[in-house]
Amino acid sequence: MPEKKVTICLINPPSLCVEDDRVEPHLGLLYIAAMLKNHDFPDIAYYDMSGCHNEQMIKDAIKNIPIADIYGITALSLNYVNAIAVIKYIREYNKTAYVIIGGVHATAFPLLVFKESGADIVITGFGEDAFLDCVKKYSVFGYNLKSIIRGELKQDLDNYPFPDRSIADMRSYSRKMYGEPVVSMLSSRGCKYRCMHCNSLVMGGGSRNVHYRSAENILSEINELRSEYRYFRFNDDHFTGNPDLKHLLERIKDQDLRFRAFGRLEDLDRKCCRLLAEAGCLHITLGLESLNPDNLKIIGKARQIGLEGNIETAKSFGITVRASFIVGLPFDDSKSIESCFMKAAATGVDEFAVYPLIPYPGTMLWKNPERYGYTITERDSGKYVQIGRGGQTCYALNHKNFSADDVRIWKERAEQILGQAGIRHMRESEVN
Repeated sequence: MPEKKVTICLINPPSLCVEDDRVEPHLGLLYIAAMLKNHDFPDIAYYDMSGCHNEQMIKDAIKNIPIADIYGITALSLNYVNAIAVIKYIREYNKTAYVIIGGVHATAFPLLVFKESGADIVITGFGEDAFLDCVKKYSVFGYNLKSIIRGELKQDLDNYPFPDRSIADMRSYSRKMYGEPVVSMLSSRGCKYRCMHCNSLVMGGGSRNVHYRSAENILSEINELRSEYRYFRFNDDHFTGNPDLKHLLERIKDQDLRFRAFGRLEDLDRKCCRLLAEAGCLHITLGLESLNPDNLKIIGKARQIGLEGNIETAKSFGITVRASFIVGLPFDDSKSIESCFMKAAATGVDEFAVYPLIPYPGTMLWKNPERYGYTITERDSGKYVQIGRGGQTCYALNHKNFSADDVRIWKERAEQILGQAGIRHMRESEVN
């Protein structure tokens, strides 16, 4: 049976939880768009609803959803309620539409999302191949299969097309480095570590089978973007964990670009920092989380114990270091918070963020909080924002040794200590 032409609309719902949710286009949807076009499905609309500032703007945006045969909707916990509103509208005004939902929230709660979202298909994990398979079957057979599908990477990452940024209005996004527009990339998928609190576990983290692109493939994408962008952001969970990092950085070195990335403290020895700096790395974000060794052991970051000197090593090569910290970890108390953050203030970090421990869906903490001494007091993951509007955050846990009110006090004290040491909060940074 021959394939019929189909129209496809990829939708990124908005979130009102944060000050600005329109920082960059959704790379996952742009990868899916490129995959579809490579397989002769060119009629694709990208409808990014981010940037809405109130409920009325969301309602107006929903009313302008393009008509299509197939809809692909991504959802985080923070915008899932709006994803449901999008699907409800589609069902009312485009009754024959085939609706597919994916993303982090769908991956964490596939059965629940399948039952309540109104979508025909729930894709968990990686979306490119699974979404393409659904479109192909629809175009040939025309039926609306209803199922939960596990999305896997079916080939070497080098064989996937680059994200199709042509369908997004790149000028409408706010991400900047030192006043200049930034383009984001992925050089890998996944992270081999299994930190008990980290939501990268939901999308395939915590596995030794991390997928990496070759340096040559990454350079090809950079070359396509280099005429328009000088500043790049690598969105990898663990950019500095690439086993071929030396070769990659040596190849990037000749491109005269500037970039930021995410790394782990134990990676930042002198050799690594020199290579990063020579390649154009200006800014690196580290999840320090805590300077209490007992906390680091229990959350899965024991490898970084005692390596705070690597921060000064990175700084000595001109790299700005941002550190994120977590309060409300199992071995925290008022005394340890005071001593650990006084020590953190002396490490030389340039920028900081302090978050309460949040039990993100799909993490080990969410699945088994009692193992770590916690009770989850707020199970609405739509409220799980780290830094929301007006600096608001979510206190969703009580511990057997302390309460959420204690954590709130510790967060304020930690920020006070770091601020008094002259360290910038990430909100004050020229890098967002």
